[in-house]
Amino acid sequence: MAAPSSVTDSLQGRLAHTSDPRERVQLLLNLKDLNEDTHLNLPYSIQLFREAAAIRDTYAMSVSIIPILSRYSIYTEKKDTLRYYLQALRDLTPGTPEEGADAYAEMCIGFYRLGHQYDLAENLRLAHEVYDWSNTPPEEPENIYQRTKRLFLRGYANITLCYYEGGNRRAYIPQTDTWREAYELTRQMPNLNIRRCFANIIYYVLSGAYNQSYRHDDQVALTNDQIALLDRYYSADSTLGRRPYLYKDNSYVRPYQQLLQCALNIRRNDYAARYFNEFRSRMLAAEGENLLRNKSYLYEMGYLWKANTGAYAESIQYSDSLIRLIESGKGYFSMLPNKVYQAYRDRSILLTKAKRYPEAFEAFEHTMQVQDSILTAERRERLETIRRQHDLDKRKLAETRALIRNRAATSLSIVVIVLLMSGTGIYLLRSLLRNRRLKADILRHSRKAQESEHMKSVFVNTICRGIGPAFDAIDTAASRLMLSDIDAAERNACCESIRVNADLLLSALDNMLEAANLDSLTEALRLEETNIDEVCRAELLAASRLSCNPGVAFTIEAPENPATVRTHAKYFSFVVRALLDNARKFTREGSVTLRYEIDPRHNQLRVTVTDTGCGIPPEKRNDIFGMPSDDSKATPGLSLALCRLIARHLSGNISLDEAYTAGARFIFTIPAKP
Repeated sequence: MAAPSSVTDSLQGRLAHTSDPRERVQLLLNLKDLNEDTHLNLPYSIQLFREAAAIRDTYAMSVSIIPILSRYSIYTEKKDTLRYYLQALRDLTPGTPEEGADAYAEMCIGFYRLGHQYDLAENLRLAHEVYDWSNTPPEEPENIYQRTKRLFLRGYANITLCYYEGGNRRAYIPQTDTWREAYELTRQMPNLNIRRCFANIIYYVLSGAYNQSYRHDDQVALTNDQIALLDRYYSADSTLGRRPYLYKDNSYVRPYQQLLQCALNIRRNDYAARYFNEFRSRMLAAEGENLLRNKSYLYEMGYLWKANTGAYAESIQYSDSLIRLIESGKGYFSMLPNKVYQAYRDRSILLTKAKRYPEAFEAFEHTMQVQDSILTAERRERLETIRRQHDLDKRKLAETRALIRNRAATSLSIVVIVLLMSGTGIYLLRSLLRNRRLKADILRHSRKAQESEHMKSVFVNTICRGIGPAFDAIDTAASRLMLSDIDAAERNACCESIRVNADLLLSALDNMLEAANLDSLTEALRLEETNIDEVCRAELLAASRLSCNPGVAFTIEAPENPATVRTHAKYFSFVVRALLDNARKFTREGSVTLRYEIDPRHNQLRVTVTDTGCGIPPEKRNDIFGMPSDDSKATPGLSLALCRLIARHLSGNISLDEAYTAGARFIFTIPAKP
């Protein structure tokens, strides 16, 4: 039945001249409600959903999605369209009063597809797929809406499996507990609109299960609860405030149908009459346009009830009233092809059962004509839908190809730009690195030049400090030798002094030359296998022969197996010799001990030279490895500084054992395995 043209035209005019998004959504909501039983209901619902999604009006989205789902879910070519609606609900409804609308939409899609798949093999495949999914534990905890969806679809898919594979003609009954659990979950849903949506579809199947099992008391309790929920929803301010044109009486048809059917199942026609009269009173209480809508449901339920009880004459009267309403273009059923066909077909059957055969024959012929026209219209609509989808796909394909070409050109441009920028960047980076390297080389050479100048100065000063005392001693002894009044003993002493200081002079010069050579060395020293035991024993023997103090004992402590280490034999011998010479010079009595050992844990050859001499005062311990000062007699001389330099070139170290107080102990270490 068409909506009141004056109201619809007025709302359409306002919609055409309104740009405010929220006002447009409200106008579309009113137009949708006014045209619920016309072909305009779906277009208005689609437009309402899109504009409501744009302003995040989740209530309008949840209301408009229902006719879209009922129309599109059964068509496989609408998968992409349905995916858009589902994604919008998933994105926008969480955290709003309409949270759970996405789960409800998914539940409806499964419900419609399972219920409208007429190919048995495909229906069984789909039922198995849904049933297996519903019994697979979820990867993440589910909320109340997802759990309700899972329970509902598990039971609904199992109907098909029980009926076709299990041979159970009352396939609803085994699902009763599952659906009862799902219905109880709806009581926990906070939003009345979302709860009503879930409860409506679950009531549809659960009441059917109660009818199949003849559980009249459970049916009455469930239906009363459902009717109370509907009364609460339609009386709520949130519903009445936004939907003044909402048609609500059709929501009560299913509950009364189930009550009536259950009463007939238990053969209580008195209950059935009472339920029908209650339904009749509710339907006829409406006014105007809604009254005509209600009569469609009243006449349908009337002829079905009377036919079930065998009162065919009364049933035919109700059926004739419904058909007159349909043929006049009034009533809700005039826009539902399946309802139109059912009304004509049922009238033919009723006339046959009433033995009014001529009328029944005419009615059957008319029914076939109606069926043909409906099928033709459906095929035409389906073909038109496919054609539109094909045209849309062609446009999308053309757009996609154009987009691919544009993106390819853009990508190529980006690649060229990136290559140019990369080349420029690499060139600039290499130039920068080369400039930095040149600056570093210049700075390094500058520092080397400064260090060279400094080292020259230090070297000259060191030579002066190192050879000055020896020259003075030689000069003094030579002057005394030139005197004629000295005796032979004094002459011999002067000669010995000259010899000793000459040796010191040569040793100092050798040390300074070695130090200069090592300072200027740029390559690593060449290493070779060296018998450490032989070197240490030879140097100890040489030091003992040079000793002028017979009270000093020279000893060696070595492991049982002589050690062989890869090192520079000459410089290793030099360090050992220098340490023994220092120990010999400053030890008047006691002992000088040379000890070496291999430390596998630290990969070290450790050589220690321990004496019982005068030791090194604490205030001079930090200076013993530096260049000699003017007071060279009080320090070990240049040799220790050279020893540390050699040790570093051998990747080792030399240090003073400050814990030893009975003299001096030096520790020389190099890698056992370089």
